[in-house]
Amino acid sequence: MSFNRLVILMCAFLWLSLLGMHSVPAMLPLFTELWSLNYTQAGWLAGMNYLTYLFGVAYVGVTDRIDARRLLIIGALLNVAGYGGMGLADGFWSALVFRGIQGLGFAWTYMPGIKAMSDRIPGDGKGRAAAIYVSSFAIGSGVSVWIAAEIAVAYGWQWAFVIPAISNIFAAALLFWFLPAISVEGASGPRKLLPDFRPVFRNRASVGYVIGSFAHNFELQGIRSWTVTFLTWAAVTQPDIPVTLNAALAAMVLILIGVPSSFVGAEFGHRIGYARTSYLAMILSGVFALAVGFAVAWPIWIFVGILIAHNLLVLVDSGTLNGGAVNTADPAQRGNTVAAFGTASAAGGLLGPVLLGYILDVTGGGQSPESWGIAFAVLGGVILIGGVAVRVLSQPRETNG
Repeated sequence: MSFNRLVILMCAFLWLSLLGMHSVPAMLPLFTELWSLNYTQAGWLAGMNYLTYLFGVAYVGVTDRIDARRLLIIGALLNVAGYGGMGLADGFWSALVFRGIQGLGFAWTYMPGIKAMSDRIPGDGKGRAAAIYVSSFAIGSGVSVWIAAEIAVAYGWQWAFVIPAISNIFAAALLFWFLPAISVEGASGPRKLLPDFRPVFRNRASVGYVIGSFAHNFELQGIRSWTVTFLTWAAVTQPDIPVTLNAALAAMVLILIGVPSSFVGAEFGHRIGYARTSYLAMILSGVFALAVGFAVAWPIWIFVGILIAHNLLVLVDSGTLNGGAVNTADPAQRGNTVAAFGTASAAGGLLGPVLLGYILDVTGGGQSPESWGIAFAVLGGVILIGGVAVRVLSQPRETNG
């Protein structure tokens, strides 16, 4: 299969599997009212999928021994159960269970896709394919916010989860029929019950990318989980924002405006270095994160400018971190490196939304610019630390490609 056909196939699979990715964040204001949740509980509901994702992605290293195609198909079928079951949830605890199943499905439909491509692409195209694949994530996840809200309005919130369950059936069928199975080099290696990341951590450059992955997802998922709630509150607070603002549509637009910057970042990473590009993007994103929450009390043009700039920058490093991790990995440990990278991503993706919700609760319940400002500033501080880690650990050992 040619490079272009493989990338298109894998991106199509990713988009179908991601259709319900942000259905919970889109429904979060509704669930908060419907089930009488505080912001900490809402944060757990938004981030629970990353707790189970953390455990699921730790086993992606198995793709050093088996074809990642198998794991991708299993992951899509888990999504069918997770999203379909969510449509039956009647409260916080039942929703939390099905949100957890979605996390396992996400773990085995996202990161293994990088390994599936790298096993099928020769030479230095592996990093570029990974960067394009990860950059396309924003398209699928961004559209899912708006689609979920529109479906909920037209048919009820339950259908915002049933339809993604159906799309995941198509995703599984797509790979089953169109992605040829392969034999994985090194498949006869030792079989271990528990993940062993020690070989990955002996690679200094990989450690930098793993830390960067944690910081990136801490910021990104913290923002994505709370954007609809933040914009809903801002529309009531900011006199120049119409109260009729479609917060889900605005959230989708904010995600999608980052897509071009993500692809640009991937290409810059390919040309001037993945670590260098990641470092610059993370520092700039962190600076704007420090201001965006406070800016809701400032003149509208400043607030909107900072909001747009932040969402443009937050995705620049999404592809470059993945591309750099794949390129610097020991070939015999590539699947294990993807697993370590994904585990760090999951930890960040869980802690970001939960900690943001907790900060909102203890700083006044998200009812002031200071409350939101402090919450987003914590995200900014973490991404700044991650950027420094990539600069110190990965950039000195960087090779392009």
